[in-house]
Amino acid sequence: MKTSILLTLAALLFISCSEEPKLELFSAEAFAFSLDNGWEINASVNAKGYAQIEKENSDLYFTHLAYSVNLFTPEDSLYNADYDSIIDSTNEEVLDVQIETQLELDSGFAKGNYIVEFIVEDKYSSTKDTLSAKFILE
Repeated sequence: MKTSILLTLAALLFISCSEEPKLELFSAEAFAFSLDNGWEINASVNAKGYAQIEKENSDLYFTHLAYSVNLFTPEDSLYNADYDSIIDSTNEEVLDVQIETQLELDSGFAKGNYIVEFIVEDKYSSTKDTLSAKFILE
C-alpha cells in the first residue's frame, strides 16, 4: 500500500514539473514620434513560456516564434502591417524575449487613438497569444 502511494506521489510530482509550454505575452508598449511627413511608430511586447528545443549533442537551445502586427486606426484596420519570425539559438535557456516593430505612417493618417496588436505563435508548442498597446497620434 505504501509503495503504491509513493509511486502515485512521485508520478504527480513528475507531471507537475514537466509542464507543457504555454506562450504568454506581457508588457506591450507603443510610442509615436512625429516626422516631417508623418509618424514613426515603435512598439514592443515581451514573450515568455515558449518552447525551447535542446538539440541532441549540440548544447544549444532553439526558439521559433512567428509574429504579426495589426494596426487599428480611427478610420481603418491594417492587418499584417508587419510580420516576421524570431529563430534563435543560445547556449542556455532564455526566460523571455522582446519582439519589436517599427512602422512608418505618412501624413494621411488622422490624429487620434490607435491600437497596435501583436499576435505571436510559438512554432514548437503551437501555442499562441495576442496582446495590444494603445498610443495617440497628435
